[in-house]
Amino acid sequence: MESINLLNVIQLLEWDYKLHYCIDDFPSEADRQFKDIVKDYEASVVQCNLLNGRSEADFDVTEPDRLLEPVSSGTEPSPHELYIPRLPNPKLPVDQLVNLEHKKRAITYWRNAVKKKRLTLATVRRSFGKVTSIRQLYDWEKQVVEGGSRLDKLKALRLDVGEQFFLAKRKSKWSRIWTYVDGLSLRTKRYYGIVDRKITKFITKKSIQEAPHVKESTEACVALVRSRIAEYGLDCLWNADQSGFEYEMRPGRTLETAGVKHVEAITQSENSMTHSYTVMMAVSPGRRKFPVLFLTLKEEKGVFGPIVSRTMFKADNLYVTASTSGKMTKKLYLQWSEKVLFPHMEERCIFLADAWKTFTDQDSVIELKPEELEYEMLTTPPKVTGQIQPLDVLCFRMYKGCFKKISDFVFLHDLPVQVHHRDVILRLHALLYQLFQSPRFENLIAEAWHKSGYTDERFMYVNPAKFMFDKLKGSCLHENCRDIVLLVGGWCKARLCFHHFYDAHHFCTIYLP
Repeated sequence: MESINLLNVIQLLEWDYKLHYCIDDFPSEADRQFKDIVKDYEASVVQCNLLNGRSEADFDVTEPDRLLEPVSSGTEPSPHELYIPRLPNPKLPVDQLVNLEHKKRAITYWRNAVKKKRLTLATVRRSFGKVTSIRQLYDWEKQVVEGGSRLDKLKALRLDVGEQFFLAKRKSKWSRIWTYVDGLSLRTKRYYGIVDRKITKFITKKSIQEAPHVKESTEACVALVRSRIAEYGLDCLWNADQSGFEYEMRPGRTLETAGVKHVEAITQSENSMTHSYTVMMAVSPGRRKFPVLFLTLKEEKGVFGPIVSRTMFKADNLYVTASTSGKMTKKLYLQWSEKVLFPHMEERCIFLADAWKTFTDQDSVIELKPEELEYEMLTTPPKVTGQIQPLDVLCFRMYKGCFKKISDFVFLHDLPVQVHHRDVILRLHALLYQLFQSPRFENLIAEAWHKSGYTDERFMYVNPAKFMFDKLKGSCLHENCRDIVLLVGGWCKARLCFHHFYDAHHFCTIYLP
């Protein structure tokens, strides 16, 4: 039989329709329905790849190629449901489209156990239209004895290996997973969507076993905080946490030609890349940001000398301390509570913090609080701070990302600024923290509390990094300044170069919507 292009058939029907019906008039509702049916059918023809035209034998109703109907909700097929044909792949030989079970039935029928005599080819073809020759039947018989053709065996192997892979993945047996993946062919990996990926986190079997308990404790903590919000409101609730900042925050990647094994980059100080200091921040869902940023710098003796204390940079929105390691200690935490936290509290303070041992020791803190202040501390369960602590969920990532963009700008343009020096660090934090105090970014804090699960209302917030650093056009706002723009001010929306932002100390408080 010659090949038939079904699209040509549709075009003939359309031509005949034009001859018998006047198409110059406005189309009726029936005409529009007929047009939709034709378009849908043309799309189905293209998807089924019927344009090449197959022989009639390829469309015989055999077991693997039987027309199938989607599962209906009732016992009888619905007239509104479409019958979708399972058509053979024209790229594959016909014998490879027959499954092993079909071959077994064909061989059993051909052997004819009742008459103990092989049937003729014509007789077999009347029941099994896929059979083309006696030689094919002998090949099928051999494949049945061997458990299938090479394609059947590869398919069974692929299914078995895939099953083992996903079972091992479910049980988190990483070594077994790597064994399975390493032994898979490229085609099998593509079939299951398996690729080589970097491990981003290592977990133990104990943590997997404790996961249900951790989830319960997390839900209990969220429920407790929500009950306090319902009872006392949002203004009295605060979340505080600390984060480490390297003295010199260098990008870990750069551009280089392909094949280079060793990539070197210049740094201002190797020692500053391995040492860090601590930033302590506090946020509230009602009053949003804390007016003072607490910093703990690394000093050899753990304190600032008299000359350093007198000459170092100072700002109203910074409270600077020191320790030998650059990390907070219990003494510094008590100092933060007495000098920074309590002076900004009014009648009640509900303090939400993580399970750091120093935070949980509240006896010394209660001794320092004012008598008229109602104080309560709520502790989040361990290992879930990234999920239910607002500062870790959204705030610190945004703040640290903006600070890193300013540092990268200094390195990229080779500016004469030592970013690891004490005064430079303090000046940058004072300016950046003031930008984050802008009313433009208030909803960022509220959304962080919502993402942590403590509030129901969602907020559309302005991303500080995108607002201040993306799509910088034009020159600096100041007259006769042609320097490259560093950022857009979060308060006044002014385009500023590094000189007019850092050296001129652009500590803006005028808000322009």
